[in-house]
Amino acid sequence: MTNIQKSLPVDVVIEPYLDRKDLVNRAISTVEKNLIEGALIVIFVLVLFLGNFRAGLIVASAIPLSMLFALGMMNLFGVSANLMSLGAIDFGLIVDGAVIIVESIFHSITTKHLKSGKTELTSEQMDDTVFQSAKRMMNSAAFGQIIILIVYLPILSLVGIEGKMFGPMAQTVSFAILGAFLLSLTYIPMASSLF
Repeated sequence: MTNIQKSLPVDVVIEPYLDRKDLVNRAISTVEKNLIEGALIVIFVLVLFLGNFRAGLIVASAIPLSMLFALGMMNLFGVSANLMSLGAIDFGLIVDGAVIIVESIFHSITTKHLKSGKTELTSEQMDDTVFQSAKRMMNSAAFGQIIILIVYLPILSLVGIEGKMFGPMAQTVSFAILGAFLLSLTYIPMASSLF
């Protein structure tokens, strides 16, 4: 606007008629608040229903990591981070695969080892238990997340105004679910073995 003002005659002045700064700041504040509240609620529910603080935190750690993956992919593909794209992310969808894997590992540890009287597992026993449990449930976790990704394919095929409105949302959710999928295959079993 400054450059355009220089090219105009002296008696012509550009004055802002509509300032959207407050609206944009409120929208950003709403997205931040909703993302933080949603993450905290999911963490609380995970710890409550998994029945173990460490298991809940391992699953919950997939939320910020998959969001980081999604933001990196959004930057790579030029998808804008707006209220529509970020507000559509459902943390329950993100942690779906991680919950399946961690619940299987936790169940194996409690039924096989702790019920037999062992109070602590060696590193090798823990690695083997995690490997076997994660391997057994990997197909279920993978298929669940692939089905969720398939649901967003029709939205990605929209064109025109609809495509411009809903395309970034579908891309962002797909990126987050893809990140969660990769984490449930790699990071979640590793973190379960360590913690």
